[in-house]
Amino acid sequence: MSKRISKLLVISVICVLFLSLGSQVFAQKLPVVGISTGSSGTSWRDIMIAAMQEVGDEYKAAGKIADYKIVNNIVNGDATEQANILRDFISQGMDIIMVNPNSPDALNGVIKEAQEEGILVVSFDATVTAPDVVNITLDHYAWNKKNVEFIASTLQKGNAVQIYGLEGHPANNERIRATYEVLANYPDIKLIADTSGYWDQTKAKEVATQIIASGQQIDAVITQDGMAFGILSAFLDANKLPKVMYGDPGTAFFKEWKKLRDQGADFKACTQPNPPGIGGTAFRIALQLYNGKNFKPDILKDNTFYYQVSMFVTDENFDEAWELLKDKPDDYLLSEIMSEEEVAALFE
Repeated sequence: MSKRISKLLVISVICVLFLSLGSQVFAQKLPVVGISTGSSGTSWRDIMIAAMQEVGDEYKAAGKIADYKIVNNIVNGDATEQANILRDFISQGMDIIMVNPNSPDALNGVIKEAQEEGILVVSFDATVTAPDVVNITLDHYAWNKKNVEFIASTLQKGNAVQIYGLEGHPANNERIRATYEVLANYPDIKLIADTSGYWDQTKAKEVATQIIASGQQIDAVITQDGMAFGILSAFLDANKLPKVMYGDPGTAFFKEWKKLRDQGADFKACTQPNPPGIGGTAFRIALQLYNGKNFKPDILKDNTFYYQVSMFVTDENFDEAWELLKDKPDDYLLSEIMSEEEVAALFE
C-alpha cells in the first residue's frame, strides 16, 4: 500500500512539474511580427523600414521575438492590396501585425478578422478608426498647422501653392485639414494650386515644374516632408524662388537653403522632423502591449500615442540643425527612435 502511495506521489509531482513547465513555455512564447508599410521607395520610407529592421534585429538577437516580416505594397498607397497583405499575415499565423495604414477605415474589416484570431494589431505613422487598435503617430494636424502658421504669418499676402502627399492617406488628410483651417484666417493669401506630389521628390518636382510653367506668381509653397527638395529644385531650375516654404528636414534641402542664406536671397523656410524612426518606436510599443503591459493613465488620447517632435527650424536656429546635417549624405533625414527605456516608461 505504501509503495502504491509513493508511486502516486511521484506521478503527481511529475504532473505538477510538467504543467508548470508547460505554462512557462506558453507564457514565454516568442511572437512573430508582420509589418505592412503601405508604400515604399522614398527616402523617408527607406529610413522608416531601416528603423524597424534595426529594432526587429535587436529583438530577434535578444530572444524577444521569434521573427519578423516586412511586406511593402506593390502599388503605393493602395488600401485593397494592403488588406490582402494583412490577410496573408493572418493565414501565416502572425502574433503581432503592425500596419502603416493607407486608409483610416478601409482596413477595419481585415483588422477585425485579425483580432478575432487573437492577433495584436498596432497602427503606426497614421491612425485607423478600428476599435481596440493602438495608434502610434505624430499629431499630423498639429504638425502641419505649425508649418502653415509660419508660412502664412511670414507671407501675409500673396499666392500660395500646396503640394501634398498621398491622396486619401489619413496622415495626409489631417495635414490638408490643417492647411485649410490656417489659411481661412488669412484672406489675403490665395491658394492657386492644390495637388498631390505623392510624397516623392521626383514626382513633386514634376508637379512643381508644371505649376511654375503656368506663369502665375508663386509666393509661398506649402508642402510636406519628402517633397520639398524636389520642389525647390524646380524653382531653382526656372531661376525663380518662393518667398517662403516648408522644407525637408534633411541634408539635400539644407544645402540649398544654406546657399540661399549665404547669397542673401529673399527666401525663408521652416521645417520640423517627421521622424521616420516612428516605425522603430511603434515596434517597441507593440512588444510591450503583446507582453501584457498597460499604458500609464493619460498617455493615450483616443487610443492614440502622439509622438512629440521637439525641433522646429527656421532661419533663427538654422545653424543648430545644420550642425546635425552638414556631414550626412544627401538623402539623410533627421530622425529618432525612442529607446527601450523611454518606451518602458510609458507603461505601468
